[in-house]
Amino acid sequence: MKFICRIILIFTGLILFHISYFPSYCKNVVVVIDPGHGGESMGGNIDDRIERDIDLITSFAMKDRLEQYEGVDVYITRENNTDKELTRKERFDFAKEVDADFLFSIHYNMSEYHTLFGSEVWVASKGTNYVKGYQFATIEMQALTELGLFDRGIKNKLNKDRDGEYYGILKYAEEYDIPAVIIEHCHLDEERDSAFWNEESYKQFGVIDADCAAKFFGLSSSSLGIDNSSFQNISVEAPSKRLDRDYTEPEYCTLQINDNGDYVTAHIESYDPDNYIQYYQVSLDGGNHFGRLEEWTDRNSTSIEFDIPKEIDKDYSVVVRAMNKYDLYLESDPVYVEGLPKPVEVEEIETAATDTDYQTVEIKSTDEEETNTLSPIFIFVVTLVVLFVTFNIFFAIYITNSRKRKRRRKKNHETR
Repeated sequence: MKFICRIILIFTGLILFHISYFPSYCKNVVVVIDPGHGGESMGGNIDDRIERDIDLITSFAMKDRLEQYEGVDVYITRENNTDKELTRKERFDFAKEVDADFLFSIHYNMSEYHTLFGSEVWVASKGTNYVKGYQFATIEMQALTELGLFDRGIKNKLNKDRDGEYYGILKYAEEYDIPAVIIEHCHLDEERDSAFWNEESYKQFGVIDADCAAKFFGLSSSSLGIDNSSFQNISVEAPSKRLDRDYTEPEYCTLQINDNGDYVTAHIESYDPDNYIQYYQVSLDGGNHFGRLEEWTDRNSTSIEFDIPKEIDKDYSVVVRAMNKYDLYLESDPVYVEGLPKPVEVEEIETAATDTDYQTVEIKSTDEEETNTLSPIFIFVVTLVVLFVTFNIFFAIYITNSRKRKRRRKKNHETR
């Protein structure tokens, strides 16, 4: 009997032990959405596009979408643009208070010279925060690329001492042990992202963010008809030391030109051992002025080709830049391209008169030109002949009439 009682007590204890941990196994995923900036901090601001306001539109769209999934609790760090901007620490104090599993920092981008375009995600530099951040960022970047945005990559950046995170959000994420990412959806100042400068797109970004978060956590939604229960995140190994951005330009950048008559084909070779080449630029005036950034279409390739049309009587000194993932570039040496020859309309030759004196001789190219040159003389001579003959005819008539009048007068005089 004692044995049976002991068994019952042990079994009851095991049940109570598992029951005490059961809520932790069954608790909802807790997500905190953090709209960037706020209060007087507007973030990127160009024309009528204010990042602070756009961040809020995207964040609410993300919250509304994510709340349609089962097994998730969603919080937002600010609900308007009038309250004072939260510090990075205050944002994570809030996340810690609600026992967050992840914080998503919502942003839009601008560049110093308004030349960059596309999307990027910034993640932690070490530990499980790096692993989880990179796993989510992979899903997010694929979705943004499929939307038509240029992929600027998944990135890390350390502070000036290179012993901690550069961005405050990722710094406090590490301190509070809450995974976080910074999503830069697109650029607000470059025309190739301009298709997304509207409220519908800002909301669409929020829906994409929510669906990517749901995939990352394996959440499903019966109302949306989405089942992510079998989705597997990519395998990512935690780095043994902090990862940092690349501080060096590409290792080399060379340019070759093939002349094809009316145009030339430019062949660029460039390589960066630390990351990939993502942009290139072209100058036609020896590097004084460069055109807009162009996509390096195949990041697995060290070369790219493009055509440059020639112009009449205009020579080029072509220089190219190759730019890596962190926007550091290297320029090629200039290559001279001769323009198309100017068409010749009048033929001229120069005949030397002396060693230092030259005269130009015009060549009459056809018999018609000679005829045209003599025609005025011929007309003048004929005119003189006609005038001479006409004068003589009238003079002869005058003499004849004059003699007749003399004879009549003489005859009349004799009759009298």
